[in-house]
Amino acid sequence: MHIIRAFLALAVLLQFGQCLAVPQLFAADGRVLVFGRVHNDPVRAIRDRQEFVDYLAKKLQPAGITSAKILVVEKLSQLARAVKEGEVDLFHDSVVPTMVLSRLSGSVPILRQWKSGQAEYDSVILVNKNSGIAALSDLQGKKVAFDEPHSTSAHVVPRMLFADKKIKMIHLKANDEAEPHAVGYVFGSDGSAINFLISGRADAAATSTREFKELRPDVRETLKVIGNSMAVPRQLLSVRKDLDAKLRNALKVTLLAMDNDPEGREILKRQQKTTKFDELSPASMERLRTIEKFVFTLPERVDSW
Repeated sequence: MHIIRAFLALAVLLQFGQCLAVPQLFAADGRVLVFGRVHNDPVRAIRDRQEFVDYLAKKLQPAGITSAKILVVEKLSQLARAVKEGEVDLFHDSVVPTMVLSRLSGSVPILRQWKSGQAEYDSVILVNKNSGIAALSDLQGKKVAFDEPHSTSAHVVPRMLFADKKIKMIHLKANDEAEPHAVGYVFGSDGSAINFLISGRADAAATSTREFKELRPDVRETLKVIGNSMAVPRQLLSVRKDLDAKLRNALKVTLLAMDNDPEGREILKRQQKTTKFDELSPASMERLRTIEKFVFTLPERVDSW
């Protein structure tokens, strides 16, 4: 399997002229801008972001950039290592992966990205309307479903609601029963938490408010909200901590101006329906650091993500 992946990485490298998962094949030397992504499909990962990084490279020529490349890895821990070793200059992701990478690599969030036209988003804990469950404390002895451990909106941020109320939580296998004085939890895949609830495999589910509102009306009307989380930035763009100050400032200026440039605006639209980048407020940064601290108190092995 490792040999097959190595051949795939080399094939993509030859086809696209990019730098993939083999550190000695690339260098972020201040002339080549290297954008990092965590993805299990290198070809798609490059195709989806190449237009964006090419635009940045073109605009950053006065700062010494001549081209842009994309490094694709399978895990956050691999991207953290690449950032720390200076092999990646920038990346974007949702809040939790961003703050994990910040702790592991020293990377710095510099801008907020309005993904899908949203500056911020929040999360909810859902239960069935006829369940008799009215509050988070009523879930003791029951089971709540989350998406993947690294999910911002469908795990970490809503899980903080339980921590705030000092409710004990225990990780369960799919068929395990929760203990009487604790809330059991299970993990699924992206977007699967609500399916656990609807199918009766869990008593509650965490998701973003946006995804809850986008459910089919006949499904949404059978559910109710018993917990609302704080709002967090929809997505963040970060740079490695030792990126040249001149380049970092030029990058910020370029990104902040993209929505005012017709070409940039169209490219943003094709990048996750982004409308613009803007500055992070001090309050947002404070929330990000709070989330970072919470993530690293969890029993889940963050360094394996």
